Amino acid sequence: MILVEKLKDKNPGGRCYAAEELGHIGDVSAIPYLIELLEDDHQEVRSSVARALGEIGHQSALTALLKSLSDPVGSVRVWVVYAIEQIGVSNQDVIQGLIVVLQDSEWFVRSRAVIGLGKVGIYSVEAKLALKNALEDSNQTVRKNAEMVLQEINYGSKTE
Repeated sequence: MILVEKLKDKNPGGRCYAAEELGHIGDVSAIPYLIELLEDDHQEVRSSVARALGEIGHQSALTALLKSLSDPVGSVRVWVVYAIEQIGVSNQDVIQGLIVVLQDSEWFVRSRAVIGLGKVGIYSVEAKLALKNALEDSNQTVRKNAEMVLQEINYGSKTE
């Protein structure tokens, strides 16, 4: 597989390209190779890998993605949250991971976590409480997203 071999490219741009293409293709067999690159030295590679794993959307990547929620770079963490959201599995580890991210130092990561919780945590009392707490976030975008997500959850529960 040429793209999997390209994941070992010395050039970070080559690794990014290969990860993105594997994500577009949706090749589940590439997940173990992509997971290895979640610890790459280059943040662009880690971000590309997280996006690719989200596009592939297979739950076998969840454990590694949850671990990557603590990446030192906010732009990587936001793509990790997005990937978890795209996979769409709602279990206690995922919900707890996203709740923890609501305390992230970067507002854009917290904002993405709010949206993620709105998708995977709609039946979780803990997630709803965390979203209600996000209404008090220091950032307006986070507060607005929390309000929107809570309205969607409440609307959805009335129509079921």
